[in-house]
Amino acid sequence: MKKVLFATTALVLTAGVAAADVAVSGDGRMGVLYDGADWNFSSRVRVAFSLSGQTDGGLDFGGSIRADNSAGGAAGTAGEVWISGAFGKIEMGNVVSAPEALFGDLPGVGYTGNDMDINSNVTVNADIPYLTLDNSTQSAMLYTYNAGAFSVAASMTDDTGQDATYGVAAAYTFGNYTVGLGYEDDGTATQAELAGVATFGNTSVKAYYADASDRTLDTGLEVDSAYGIGVSSVFGATTVKGYVQKIDFSAGSAIDSLTWYGIGADYDLGGGATIAGGIADNDFDGFDPVADLGIKFKF
Repeated sequence: MKKVLFATTALVLTAGVAAADVAVSGDGRMGVLYDGADWNFSSRVRVAFSLSGQTDGGLDFGGSIRADNSAGGAAGTAGEVWISGAFGKIEMGNVVSAPEALFGDLPGVGYTGNDMDINSNVTVNADIPYLTLDNSTQSAMLYTYNAGAFSVAASMTDDTGQDATYGVAAAYTFGNYTVGLGYEDDGTATQAELAGVATFGNTSVKAYYADASDRTLDTGLEVDSAYGIGVSSVFGATTVKGYVQKIDFSAGSAIDSLTWYGIGADYDLGGGATIAGGIADNDFDGFDPVADLGIKFKF
């Protein structure tokens, strides 16, 4: 991503004065989206600010915020601020959970991500269904630490307006493989996760299994477990991606399970422009596939 330095200032932190950098970047997209019934135009442009600096003692610090989220940034529910050193990295703001920080999600397909809403309550896409801090706007804290092949993370929220949540995770990398374990508690339910990533040349495979306890979705469905696998492979300027995921619901639920899947491809035009398209579907009765095609930009 190209970044344009537009300001240098002096910040005072503890006993020292340190130089801080402020950089501007952005992203945009333009294309068409099929929502299962009609084709529609789809476009957007966003501007982001990244800030960084270092104290006289060698501690790095910074923050980031998108311009469209400025109000949330002032309230601590959007963007993030951080400080890091030999002790690890501490982030506050709209951060992800500890398991998501270490494991991430499956490879997204398409130019918009191919989100699908089931009964207007359950959104399915390439995101792993983490229990806490998953696409939320609750202010939280995330701690991460790396020591060679080992990585650990911990996350939590306070109880301002919502129940406090907690998450911990650990991962180990050996050769071309990474395995990890995570655990989350949102105050009403718990979930444990096992994740693994393997790289074979230009192909990456990621898989996960999540075991839930007392987790109830907005639809009233009680989750028993979820699992999925995603693959991304690079062929020159072309990247082909796909995923499949499944949720099994507890006995007595209105449906036994829900499976969804997607496949797509990106073509790098160079200079920060990429042509991307994909199609996604699920086995929910009466739901039609969604698809998109367009150009994504990074500035």
